[in-house]
Amino acid sequence: MRSITVEDCMTPNVVSISPDIQVAEAIRILLQHNITAAPVVNDEHELVGILSETDCLEGTLNGSYFSQDAGLVREYMTTKVITAEPKDDIISIYQRFMADKAFRVPVLSEGRLVGILSPKDLMSAVLEFYERPIDSM
Repeated sequence: MRSITVEDCMTPNVVSISPDIQVAEAIRILLQHNITAAPVVNDEHELVGILSETDCLEGTLNGSYFSQDAGLVREYMTTKVITAEPKDDIISIYQRFMADKAFRVPVLSEGRLVGILSPKDLMSAVLEFYERPIDSM
């Protein structure tokens, strides 16, 4: 039986951000790396949230409305984050991805961030699944 695991298709080199930086700096990081969201990790490299473009826009709009800084990442990040482990089956992660509309899924190993899954990663995995020959038994 063919199966693809999360570690087969995840992006291992993850751009992450600190919860203690300004939202404006986080926007700079997202734009610099051409990404739409980034995991938020503490000093021990443990996942504490995820910050998306939408979160950043909320922070900057709130800040401009009140004529102040946008605030810290920790104030706008999403803390309820769907995660995966490297050995998870990609189909089960794909189902959770679609059901919860999670556009980025951080991959954790022993509580540490080791990768991330994006829609593009999942599409590549699906294409590989359909194009790869079935192993003969």
